[in-house]
Amino acid sequence: MSWQPVGALWARLPRELGDAVRPRIPAIARHCVEGVVSEIAECAEVFSDDEARAAAVELTRRSIERAIDRVGVPELLQNDLLVDFRAQGRLAFQQGLSREAAQAAFRVSSRVLWRSIAAIGRRLQLPGDVLYGAAECLFGDVVEVTMALTDGYNAAQAEATGPAEQRARLFRLLTGGAGYSQADAGALAVAIGWRIPDRITAVVFTAAPDAPSFPPGLLPSAVPVDLVSGTPGALVACPEADLSGLRELPSGWSATVGVSVPTAQAAESFRIARRASELAQRGMITAVGPVLWCEEHITTLLLLADEFLLDRLAGEALEPLSGLAPRQHDELAATLLTQVQTRGSAPEIARRLAVHPQTVRARLRRLTELFGERLDDPDQRLRIELALRAERLRLADA
Repeated sequence: MSWQPVGALWARLPRELGDAVRPRIPAIARHCVEGVVSEIAECAEVFSDDEARAAAVELTRRSIERAIDRVGVPELLQNDLLVDFRAQGRLAFQQGLSREAAQAAFRVSSRVLWRSIAAIGRRLQLPGDVLYGAAECLFGDVVEVTMALTDGYNAAQAEATGPAEQRARLFRLLTGGAGYSQADAGALAVAIGWRIPDRITAVVFTAAPDAPSFPPGLLPSAVPVDLVSGTPGALVACPEADLSGLRELPSGWSATVGVSVPTAQAAESFRIARRASELAQRGMITAVGPVLWCEEHITTLLLLADEFLLDRLAGEALEPLSGLAPRQHDELAATLLTQVQTRGSAPEIARRLAVHPQTVRARLRRLTELFGERLDDPDQRLRIELALRAERLRLADA
């Protein structure tokens, strides 16, 4: 069956159904609110007093009337109905309800309304396809009305906060890691004048204890930015252009720029930037200037992504060096890393290490005694190289 607007579906229902439902609307509205209060704890709290509950019944009554007015009336538009529900979304925010509770309340009300319409239709002995048509109408309304409710709720929420808080909320929403509503993100983006891009890059800021406040004007005014949470950061679409002001970061501040990702994966860019920032603070990644670009340190970030597994790898791959004195360990480790990286001769390794070739030959003999056939196995050499590279990086954190 081809798609039809919900208004057209309501128009196909027989007028006698609407005439039979209309006198029952006040009672149906009360049953709807009672169902909402019994099933949704937030609504039970908001509608706990008689005045609030009476207002909810009146709103519900008006909404049901608008729906029933469409029965059997050709081409009656439902714009007014959706305007009402946008207003109800705003009211839900003002009452302190969560967006999810407001949406759930409409679903409960629709279920109660459907039961009432079905019971009346059966009393009228209407054919099954008419009742099916009524269910189709209500299902269509759930989709459209939920969108209208959400739009109204989001608009009220955006208007209730200042631009700085809106930017921070959008940043936290996109980097939160859990699924988020596109409507929520879109409403906040519109509120701050930002167009959600296809790809995005997260930035993490770090401030020394004596650093001054973050200077205004270093970032574009419309980007999502949160400078008050435990991990201050921002999201930008074009790092080269949007972050040009970071060259003016004052003393005590540093920035770590994550990798570019699809916007839906902003949390991953933020996670990588946080990890790189942590490693930089430990001296395991070095940046030139106050800005660290993760794209330039992908290998290091990959190597140090899981330090628990890295410890397991090092414990196994470098076990033959474990019983040596510190100086001998360091000398043999440096020689071994150069050897597995280059597969070079003793003179070549000696040039790289700035020692005598005879010294290298003696070390290579000792390494052969310690590691044996492992040095001839490509997989074992790779494991040894990874462990030694990580060990060298982690010396800065010792």
